[in-house]
Amino acid sequence: MKNKTINEEVKTEEQTTNKPQEENNQTEAKEETCHCEHEKCHRDKKHKKCNGKEHHELEEAKKLIQELQATNMDLQEKLMISRADSINYRKRKDEEVANLLKFANQDLIVDLLEMIENLDRASQVKCETEEAMKIKKGIEMTSTQFKNILSKYGVVEIEALGYPFDPNYMEAMMVAKDETKPDGIVLEVLIKGYKLKEKVIKHSVVKVNKLED
Repeated sequence: MKNKTINEEVKTEEQTTNKPQEENNQTEAKEETCHCEHEKCHRDKKHKKCNGKEHHELEEAKKLIQELQATNMDLQEKLMISRADSINYRKRKDEEVANLLKFANQDLIVDLLEMIENLDRASQVKCETEEAMKIKKGIEMTSTQFKNILSKYGVVEIEALGYPFDPNYMEAMMVAKDETKPDGIVLEVLIKGYKLKEKVIKHSVVKVNKLED
């Protein structure tokens, strides 16, 4: 009877001793519980257990990476637009400078053209003496020299006589009716027109054929 009582006491002590150990094991199991939401990770045997704090930090890091990537793309797009605007601005400025240099002498050339027109009109006067003929020939030579010099700088006379009237190059000062020629044809050039390279610096003043009233 005494031995039986001793055995029961020993058994009770063993149960009391093992109970805290079981509680510790359950606590460790809870701590090892993974908070990841990815099922693939749980199926992976090499997957390490993580706690809730680590999972939260991982998600925050992912969000931060996505935000940085979006910001980077936005900055790259703005940089490309800025570069394109800068290139276009330089092109416009280069064109403006080139045009300024190309047509820098336009006013001077227009004044010279007026002088040439006066020389041409003077050369059309009828001469009755030999001395007047020599003067007329000198005027024609001077006018020709000026025209040759201007042609080196890209000054070209606008061809108008016998061509259809074009308001981009001509101004209609008079109209006339000539049934032998098409309607709208230039019958006479009253004042010559000129271009400096591709730019019209002086319009031709013309008489235009008009068949219908």
